[in-house]
Amino acid sequence: MGIAVQLTTILVACSFIAGCALNEAAPSQPMAAQQIASEGANKVLDKSQASAASGVKALAASAVPDAKACKDSDYVFSKKDIDALILNAFNEARGESNAGILAVLGVTMARVGSACYPDTVHGVVYQRKQFSWTWQRGTPRTLSAAKAIEPKTYAKVKTLVENYIAQGAKPNGSLFYHTKDVSPSWSRSASIERTHVTGSHIFYDHRRC
Repeated sequence: MGIAVQLTTILVACSFIAGCALNEAAPSQPMAAQQIASEGANKVLDKSQASAASGVKALAASAVPDAKACKDSDYVFSKKDIDALILNAFNEARGESNAGILAVLGVTMARVGSACYPDTVHGVVYQRKQFSWTWQRGTPRTLSAAKAIEPKTYAKVKTLVENYIAQGAKPNGSLFYHTKDVSPSWSRSASIERTHVTGSHIFYDHRRC
């Protein structure tokens, strides 16, 4: 019995020693392998984050009925935005060339991106006392009214706006404009900088916005 206990004790001791030796002898993971594993984990994380970001954008677009996300831009147009953009272009620049209409659209989007103005197209267009057609009598204030007045011009403007949105709805670096036949006092302000002339409009930017 005593021999058996001693033998058992020796075997346990040997196992313990052998186990420690194996643990000490087992090499730690090489630095290169650790780096590869770390890079792999980071790539998986990056893909997961990108997938999550895409999901958030998709959710934002789907949360707004009839919303359209413009290419190369984070702005998502609601139906109200699109209608406002069409009406503003129709009333402000329907007698202009395509370039002239696009220049007015560019001002609208420049205001959306400016800290000095509302951050939605609808908010910019209907901001108080900014675009005269929104308060003057006799101007078409609905799409059906605009279409009834000049159906061909309305179709042209509508197509231009839709293509403009599809191609990114990029601002043009100007926040203001007026026709060549007027000279408003604000255009002579020290903070106002003339940027370009397109068609019958002169365009300006604001140095503080």
